[in-house]
Amino acid sequence: MMFLIGTGTGLTGLLTKDTSGDTGLPPAMGWAGMLPCLAGLVAVALLWRRPRPA
Repeated sequence: MMFLIGTGTGLTGLLTKDTSGDTGLPPAMGWAGMLPCLAGLVAVALLWRRPRPA
């Protein structure tokens, strides 16, 4: 759930348009806001991975 909220927040910051028609944040800053979502995606993938047989 937290991954979805974080990704939605990051995408909102990345895609929100300013009154001039440009994005509200510079592209580099918007993508930097998406980097924590990559860490979250890795964490979710590791949690859902099947454990190896012992």
